[in-house]
Amino acid sequence: MSKKERKKSTFWQDFKAFISRGNIVDLAVGLVVGAAFTAIVNSLVNDIIKPLIALLVDGDFSELVVVLREAVYDTDGVTVLQEAITLNYGNLIMAILTFLIDAFVIFTVLRIVTKAKNRLQEESAKLKGKFAKAEEKKEEAEETAEAETAAVAAAEAAPAPEPQAAPAPSVEALLAEIRDLLKEQKGEAAQLQDKKDE
Repeated sequence: MSKKERKKSTFWQDFKAFISRGNIVDLAVGLVVGAAFTAIVNSLVNDIIKPLIALLVDGDFSELVVVLREAVYDTDGVTVLQEAITLNYGNLIMAILTFLIDAFVIFTVLRIVTKAKNRLQEESAKLKGKFAKAEEKKEEAEETAEAETAAVAAAEAAPAPEPQAAPAPSVEALLAEIRDLLKEQKGEAAQLQDKKDE
């Protein structure tokens, strides 16, 4: 019994999933709109185009027939014993005309809808591109501001560098400096002596 219940519940779950699909709902809406659209096109053909063509043909299209066999009447001339056999090519012409008008109107509507949909997609792509660029610029500005803030904070947090003492000169350098000073003093003393002698 539990297997039957499982099958039944699975069936109903599958049916519910099938009904709730978006494609099925779209199909139902399409059928309803198509039925209303067919009524409009039939009215256009029967009430507008058919009378205009009947005016040109000088009669109704339904009257355009080829009689293959005449009707057989009773002796009173009113009762039909055998129906006439006819080729009703006027009805065929009207059916073809209705089909062509339907196809033309549907083609026109679909073309308009497709162009509008394509334009809408292009505009939405442009807007997405603009928003993406604006978002990128905003992120770059935020990153730059964060980097500057981090640099300022690091500079403030870092201790001030201590002045470094000059490296101690080597012994040889000190001796060379003393020698140069002594030479200068000897030269100055010699110059002073020369001045006194003069």
